Amino acid sequence: MEFRSLIQKIFGNSGSEPDAPNSVRMELVNDWKNVFFRSGLHTNDILVKTCVDVIAKHAAKLKPTHIVLDGGKKVPAEDSALSHLLTLEPNPYMTAYDMLYRVTASTLQSGNGYIKIKRDARGRAIELWPLDYMSTDIREVAGELYVKFVFLNGKRETVPYADLIHIRNFFQKGDIVSDVDSNLEAVLSLLETLQQSFENAAVNSGKIKGVAQIAGQIGSDQWKQKSKLLMEQIKDKDTGGIVTTDGTISFTPNNTEPVAADHSQLDYLRENVYRYFGISKAIVANNYTEAQWQAFFESTIEPLAIRFSQEFTRKIFTAAEIAAGNRIIFDANRLTYATTATKTEMIRQLRPLGVLTTNQCLEIMNLPPVDDGDDRLVQTLNLVNTQLVDEYQKAKAGKEVKDDGEGENDSDGASES
Repeated sequence: MEFRSLIQKIFGNSGSEPDAPNSVRMELVNDWKNVFFRSGLHTNDILVKTCVDVIAKHAAKLKPTHIVLDGGKKVPAEDSALSHLLTLEPNPYMTAYDMLYRVTASTLQSGNGYIKIKRDARGRAIELWPLDYMSTDIREVAGELYVKFVFLNGKRETVPYADLIHIRNFFQKGDIVSDVDSNLEAVLSLLETLQQSFENAAVNSGKIKGVAQIAGQIGSDQWKQKSKLLMEQIKDKDTGGIVTTDGTISFTPNNTEPVAADHSQLDYLRENVYRYFGISKAIVANNYTEAQWQAFFESTIEPLAIRFSQEFTRKIFTAAEIAAGNRIIFDANRLTYATTATKTEMIRQLRPLGVLTTNQCLEIMNLPPVDDGDDRLVQTLNLVNTQLVDEYQKAKAGKEVKDDGEGENDSDGASES
């Protein structure tokens, strides 16, 4: 059976390696280090995984579109190959949803998410691969920036930065790579300690604890036998928590109950984790209102969409293609989570203005389109084009001037007669 390497599939024949004689470490302005290790960030913590999953799921629902700016208008491009890459199959083993989910999760966990652009001989993007790495090393080869990746299996690959879609989170420190100080570690450690208090309380609540006084000399055979019987009763689950003794044994139980952490303390720490990721308890529990969803979208998902749009555009297209108006935009239908009353009111207000077609109204209500629905616009007769208003006012002003002139002539004629 032939052994196939996914590394070879993604990277092909690697370019200049950082150990080449013409390779030097890039001297950065604000970073004191060049090698960046991926953050641990308690990826096994269920709360962190839940927060990352919630954001990544919603970010993966963003719709990428290749457009061309034409006179200020966004015209969908005819490049079906790139559209297929962005909206369905970025590589042979992933869907577009999977790719966006992976790069979003990596960005949230480590502050940096990378997608490798595989190009054809003409430089056009033909595959997009999200990279799961262990560390990165910034290098410069012949005046060009490169990133050396070390993967979990120990493999090393060097990729031109121009072929990397790089999404950064908490980009408050660093020049190229987001150097994240995980302030969340202390909160998660304390949260884990408090959660363990509930487990300890549950385990210890069923145990009999106390002091037993056994008549006789300590260490004697009779004393050891009675002590052994007492311990067996304590360990025996069939005793129902009752210990029986004779007159030679005095047992004083310890009535101190194990104390678990207060729920308010746990809620406070969880809220700190939610704020760190820019979400709320309602979003995590999937019982959010329309207003809560809008706040979550504008504060967390929309900034990701802007980063995706700008980074995908500048890395996939050449400078000439960007100058020609080529863009990749990531957008979402925010009305999906609006109530029926909000959608109905929006249609009621905008439809009479002539800005919504019939099919656009049906799409807002999650209904199928109809024939000729894209061309059917209606507008109330109470509204008129501003150009027609100007023409009407000019015509009216001209008529008034004419009427005034005719009145003066009549007056003069009357006086002459």
